[in-house]
Amino acid sequence: MLHHATPEDIAHVNDMSKVEVAQFARCHDLAVWEGRATVAKYWGDDTSGTPYEVIESEPNLLLTAGITLLWNLLTGAGGTAFNGSNARIAVGDNNAVATAGQTDLQAVTNKIRQVVDSTPIVSTNTATFVATFATGSGNFAGGWQEMGVANTASGATLLNRLVQNFGVKTSAVAWVATMVLTLN
Repeated sequence: MLHHATPEDIAHVNDMSKVEVAQFARCHDLAVWEGRATVAKYWGDDTSGTPYEVIESEPNLLLTAGITLLWNLLTGAGGTAFNGSNARIAVGDNNAVATAGQTDLQAVTNKIRQVVDSTPIVSTNTATFVATFATGSGNFAGGWQEMGVANTASGATLLNRLVQNFGVKTSAVAWVATMVLTLN
């Protein structure tokens, strides 16, 4: 059943959190893009046990370049797919606000794009990307402040970007980053 938003409802959207906006949109039968990240932290390179910490993100932003690439892939216009060979989870140390016009992480020096562990899992309306950052990768003093999904090692299209402090990764730990992208 379609619930119609009143002008008063819409006027308050700018005052809402991302989570509240998504709930508002769903209540009014609007499709909502939602991307969330989880970082599971392990001592050493063994990620088979229980992580010592798990951090979950708030929803993140789909970027204009990412939307355009999705449409190009959908319509056969070409582009590099976000598959098991190409997809990467990108992390960097810049905490600049995410805006739709960004085309890459905002970090200049401290950023890395880690290839996904396996083919992304697509189930119903969700795509899940997982990448393991072993003890030797993704270590920078500024910490993980931003994350997104990219489709090549460099110069790629960044599909989405989120800004959140996940902490400082060192060579003593491995982190498993999971990005779940949902459209419903």
